[in-house]
Amino acid sequence: MLEVAVDRDSVHAGDDLESHAMSITLDQSAKMRTLIEVIQDMDYLPRISGGKATWVVYSSGKPIGVLAQQWPKSKLTVPPESIVARYFGNIEPHLLFRYWCQADPDEVFSDIKAGNERPSRF
Repeated sequence: MLEVAVDRDSVHAGDDLESHAMSITLDQSAKMRTLIEVIQDMDYLPRISGGKATWVVYSSGKPIGVLAQQWPKSKLTVPPESIVARYFGNIEPHLLFRYWCQADPDEVFSDIKAGNERPSRF
């Protein structure tokens, strides 16, 4: 089994009263798509009123995908069929979800995919 550490930003002042850090245990052969789907299915990322929350997922300080409240599936810059254990290799598996407010998720993903630095979200 493989344990992946997960953490996320808070979405409002009351949301930061306790840690959001947790871990997810997956089979060694699980794919990146499966990891992201597990996180989506467990409602780890809060939904916001208006229905347009944008989340950027980071691994080792680099953005690797976007999840949007209005999208049925995430978009990854890494191959979704990558085996999680192989993707992380010798580093500790860890994902960080940064809240990107209500930014257009298609624009955010395009910038990430092109390797462009995103402007501040605030």
